[in-house]
Amino acid sequence: MKDAAIRELFAQGGTKLGLDFSSFQIEQFVTYLSELVLWNKKINLTGIKEPREIIIKNFLDSLTPLPYLKQTPQSSWIDIGTGAGFPGLALKIANPTLHFTLVEPVQKKTAFLHHITGLLDLQNVTVINELIENMTNYPQQKADLLLTRALSVKIVLSQAKDLLRSEGQILFYQSRYENKLWDQLILEYSGLKIDQIIPVKLPFSQDPRVLILLRKA
Repeated sequence: MKDAAIRELFAQGGTKLGLDFSSFQIEQFVTYLSELVLWNKKINLTGIKEPREIIIKNFLDSLTPLPYLKQTPQSSWIDIGTGAGFPGLALKIANPTLHFTLVEPVQKKTAFLHHITGLLDLQNVTVINELIENMTNYPQQKADLLLTRALSVKIVLSQAKDLLRSEGQILFYQSRYENKLWDQLILEYSGLKIDQIIPVKLPFSQDPRVLILLRKA
């Protein structure tokens, strides 16, 4: 894809999600994509290879919850198992005031995260090269919102919910909502309740997704 087409795809995708990106933000997304494609030739950052598919299935998919989430200039969010920065870095670019912690156990991927946050001069971003079960060693990393696209629900609920502040939320990106499964999970992991179940569709592809937002009681 030519750069002009990439910029237009980001702009149109944002509009379809109800997000109005500045030209500066679009340039940040373009740079991020370019570096991701370049690094992906050497290390496995994403299994998706085509730029258009990366934009839709990684960037825009990451951004789907933004219109539904409460944000303040001091909001602190943690992305567990962020990989190449999805959803965390995409959300950070879309909302620069957020304070983000990106947790990723694979060192090569955290090297990319350090590179891209430095290249884009993103402020208030912390990259932690760590397994989720070791995050209790970082008591300062208490968050208003914990989110993940990569890890299983049970792993997050059993090992990461203590990273939340009182009344904090957990966001899961899911392909569908299963009533019985979630009823069972809420019974199993006390102190949590389902806050919102939000069906969404990816821009352009119209692939269905479900955003499941829990709240720490």
